[in-house]
Amino acid sequence: MWKPASLLILTLSTITLAQSPQELVQDALQKQQAGDLAGAVPEYRQFLKIHPEATAIHSNLGAALAGLGRFEEAVAEYKIALKQAPSHTGTRLNLALAYYKMGRIAKATALLVRVHTEDSNNHQAVLLLGDCYLRMGQEKDVIRVLEPEIKTHPDDLAIAYMLGTAYIRDKQVEQGQVLVDRILRNGDSAEAHLMLGSAKMGIQDFAGARDEFAKAVALNPNLPEAHVLYAQALHLTGDSDQSIKEFKAELNADPYNFESNLQLGAMARQEQDYDEARRYFMRALKTRPGDPAVRYQLAAIALDLGKVDEARRELESLVKETPEFTEAHVSLSMAYYRLKRPADGKREREIVEKLTAEAQAKQPGAKAQ
Repeated sequence: MWKPASLLILTLSTITLAQSPQELVQDALQKQQAGDLAGAVPEYRQFLKIHPEATAIHSNLGAALAGLGRFEEAVAEYKIALKQAPSHTGTRLNLALAYYKMGRIAKATALLVRVHTEDSNNHQAVLLLGDCYLRMGQEKDVIRVLEPEIKTHPDDLAIAYMLGTAYIRDKQVEQGQVLVDRILRNGDSAEAHLMLGSAKMGIQDFAGARDEFAKAVALNPNLPEAHVLYAQALHLTGDSDQSIKEFKAELNADPYNFESNLQLGAMARQEQDYDEARRYFMRALKTRPGDPAVRYQLAAIALDLGKVDEARRELESLVKETPEFTEAHVSLSMAYYRLKRPADGKREREIVEKLTAEAQAKQPGAKAQ
């Protein structure tokens, strides 16, 4: 979906080179532009042994490595280029893109915020930033950065889709419906069905949402988030086996999809396949570092395996940061009782009872009862 920023073509006339290095870098550039990335990489590396100060070539090598899926190596080259030329926005964008492809969404976001600040007209950067915010569940930030864009690019369906999805998730359904209609005017589309399904999920019409998501997947099986949303609706309507298949289908397209990794990790934990569960959870943490739900699951694994004090430390940290996290209080109570700390266990049980009562009081019709 996303392409690297333009290659930084080195103007060879600006530096004095021996003939052999000049031919080397020219051949590498030609190979890269022709799509022979594997052929360009060793020639760039050989050139950089002679001229490590050539910032543009570090960046070009990074782009070639990223194109080959060698993102860790690409990141190293982009960092060298940025250290040599800190103000170069294109290199920073490419570094953000490499992190995005690796599932390190928080790192990508931090870089994209700076790119957007330095160059607010960079359309690729703002689209990628909006997508990062959407992946991290920060709908208000999606709305903040994309509302100005939809005004200047009213026919851009990618913006309409991301912004409409953010509106719907943020319970601004009317604004989201406007963008659904805009997408539908371009014909029956997976994006429109995905947004309609999200709206139905918001009003707890899970069967209706399932049907909309099924249409989205049928129209475009490669649409980001389509399989995971379909999987959630399937799970809520009782089809757990098919939901697992859909979560896995999402990971085939996007190995770092947060919700798929979280849910499949939780299912693996239930099956006591703790190594598999950890793999899913650690991948989820790359997308959302420090996420409480993932940290809770890892603490629960420690508790399951009898590593009670390890679980206790993580759970204490969780309830301190998110005091309304009822499940964490439940597990912390269990940990305290296992550690022969009944007073602490009782205190956590009382907190659970209080939180449960407060949640029940907020349910529709609770006052009437």
